[in-house]
Amino acid sequence: MLAYVLVLVGCGAPSTDTGATADLPVLAPPAAGEGFQISMFGTAPPNAEVWLCSVYALPTDEPAAVNSVEYLQNEGTHHMTLSTTALSDTPIAEGTYNCEDLYADTSLMQDVVMMFGNQGDASGTLTLPEGVAANLPAGIQVLQEIHYVNTTDTDVPLYSYLNGLTIPQDTVVEGIWGGSVRDEYIDIPPGVEHTEWSRCVMNEDVEVQFLASHTHATATEFTIAPFDGTTTGDIFYRNDDWHDPRIEQYTPPMAVPAGTGFEFACTWFNESDDTVNYGLLSTDEMCNMAIVFTPFSMTAACEVVETSDGVLWEG
Repeated sequence: MLAYVLVLVGCGAPSTDTGATADLPVLAPPAAGEGFQISMFGTAPPNAEVWLCSVYALPTDEPAAVNSVEYLQNEGTHHMTLSTTALSDTPIAEGTYNCEDLYADTSLMQDVVMMFGNQGDASGTLTLPEGVAANLPAGIQVLQEIHYVNTTDTDVPLYSYLNGLTIPQDTVVEGIWGGSVRDEYIDIPPGVEHTEWSRCVMNEDVEVQFLASHTHATATEFTIAPFDGTTTGDIFYRNDDWHDPRIEQYTPPMAVPAGTGFEFACTWFNESDDTVNYGLLSTDEMCNMAIVFTPFSMTAACEVVETSDGVLWEG
């Protein structure tokens, strides 16, 4: 997804490398004047979960109107995200970090603005409608993440490439914005199947370009249904693979008037003997709906108005 507030938070502790090796796949960069490429590499030890963060300046010397993104990464990557730290009050030095430590020691998770999020598939392209773009300032500081769960008995070399394909500024007619609607009050009893839902409504008229889900290892299903402010309609989005949260693009965009929105629900099966709550690790849980829309409006959001447990989380 392109340049929006998409907080698909991840998990774990990384082992990292500084660059690609000769036997890894390579994504050809855009031609000169047609965009930019970023990349990131690391290593996932056997039977380990890694959450790797890299902070650096976007390799651009003028504003970039990104209309399309190409990506290449490990099959089964739980998520890769690209954020900007520009709105954060906490300075971050460029370098490579354990994401869990980085987010624990700062207010970063609440301050970053996500610019791209991708999950699961090894490669693909996401394209906005003609004339719609995410405008990125020149050289803006970004934070790139890779979250990967290695279930094998050998090291897995990690790689993540992203091409931002741009259009001329004089052809841009509209920008995009969005966000992640999260339930941070999750209480899954041991040994049972458990479902929780949240209902949110838009505070402004929007046209939805993308929807996506995010859960962790105990999740068995994520669904989205329309909510008109009073009643919930039929489910139109469903995902049953926590390793591969589905990113759904709507063409034409889905018109969502102010005062209407969505009900998103998560079902989990907790096989452990302990209660599972919200948290950053894959052994914790999440229930996040990501939304990307036009027009560009930093005040537009899907505001939670009702939940299955009565707790309205704000953030």
